[in-house]
Amino acid sequence: MWSATPWCGRSSRLMGVPRSGRRRGARGKGKGRIERERAEGRARLPLSPASICYGILGLGLFLGLLSFQFNPQSPWLYSFLEWEELLANGLIALVLLGLLALYLRLRRPELFEPSDEAGTGAKGQTRAPAFLSGLVLMTLVLDKGAAILSPYLTPVALGVGLGVIFFGTEVGFLLAVALALLMGLGRELAPLESLVAFGGGLAMLFGARKVRRWSELALAGIGVSLMNMLLLLGASIPTAGISWNAVAWAGINGLICYLLLLGGIPISEYITGKTSPLGLMELLSPDHPLMERLQREAPGTYHHSANVAHLGANAARAIGADPLLTEVGGYYHDIGKLENPAYFAENQEGGQNPHDELSPSMSRLILAAHVRRGVELGREYGLRWDVLRFIPEHHGTSVIRYFYLKALQEGKERTSISMDDYRYEATRPKTKETAIIMLADSVEAAARAAGNENLEEIIQEQIWAKFEDGQLDKAPLTVADLHRIARAFYETLRAMRHGRPESYPRPSET
Repeated sequence: MWSATPWCGRSSRLMGVPRSGRRRGARGKGKGRIERERAEGRARLPLSPASICYGILGLGLFLGLLSFQFNPQSPWLYSFLEWEELLANGLIALVLLGLLALYLRLRRPELFEPSDEAGTGAKGQTRAPAFLSGLVLMTLVLDKGAAILSPYLTPVALGVGLGVIFFGTEVGFLLAVALALLMGLGRELAPLESLVAFGGGLAMLFGARKVRRWSELALAGIGVSLMNMLLLLGASIPTAGISWNAVAWAGINGLICYLLLLGGIPISEYITGKTSPLGLMELLSPDHPLMERLQREAPGTYHHSANVAHLGANAARAIGADPLLTEVGGYYHDIGKLENPAYFAENQEGGQNPHDELSPSMSRLILAAHVRRGVELGREYGLRWDVLRFIPEHHGTSVIRYFYLKALQEGKERTSISMDDYRYEATRPKTKETAIIMLADSVEAAARAAGNENLEEIIQEQIWAKFEDGQLDKAPLTVADLHRIARAFYETLRAMRHGRPESYPRPSET
């Protein structure tokens, strides 16, 4: 029976211990680690001049689009608003978008943090705000074109769908509110158009929030069409003036949003550096080239990765993290071992260990290289950063303990051997998902090596070791999360070790 008491006691005592009371190894900083931390500090500096210029350019484009209105009475079908009306609309739009951006900043601060796409702490791009701003501008542009045929053709649901797929339902809902209100600025039928746009956006939100197959995306498009038509019909009934032409265009809107999503999702993956749920499902296929190579060239690593993926997915469900992303990260976290598979224990079944002929320092270099090579290999095969980051972060700055202890036992240059010399030079986990895979990787390896020993004790020791070494310091996990993760690991490993009858009765005995 699972009991969290021993580990709970450890963790509760740790929370009262100052940082200096933990292992010295967690504090030791080699030159590489110092440079990475300096780079992380630079990544948090204020906006660069280039970012400010892009912001001003985007603001000018936004105001220009607001002033550009469809006008059937004009020989060019379009006209510009008077400056007073433009000022009023611009002020309303900027206040609205500013408040929504502030809300996102408070609720989802990770969206505004520069990405670490090299796995070294170097300053990356802040892609989410730029992408969301682009969705607003794109919807405004499409609105100007759609107005020629019908104001109900504006694909607000397209922007909402992309926001939901890549950043979650909260971002999608805020986009539905913002885009629906923006579509109504300066129009006579603003309330009805905004209502239909908002309703269609909500239909897409519910349809796309857990999309896993392309067919489900088509159903979301049908839902948008039905919602648009029902809202327009409902609003028209009291006036007894139903425009079937407008109802038809409102229905076509859902189909257009679906078709645009088919092309917009791959483009958005490239822009955001994130993999959509549809892309993640494709990565889970055993037919993916990297999975085929792992099964063929490093079968031990493949089965280890499969176990880590299952452990990670169950733990992610237990704490409300992303189980699909965690499972994919588990499968791909060790692809760097394709470089020299025979140098890793899981691929040495019954064979000679090549490390027996090497010094501990050389073995450390070979093992540590699989992180760098994994990132390179993942990029060659088109993996996005949200999957790639599992490769450097699943080891963090952990100690390659076996070869560190071997170096100490050999007694060569004892005074010059430092634990920091035997640490991985990567980044510690910064998300729940990568932290889970770090823990699952250690627990799976330890449980496999221990055989039939007590699973609870193994899990607690592995999680405690990572916690004590400071590897989870940057991960947004609470002590309660760690307890749930440990319990999920226990239940999954126990299921993996399910028993079978040692012998079956023969037909003559039945």
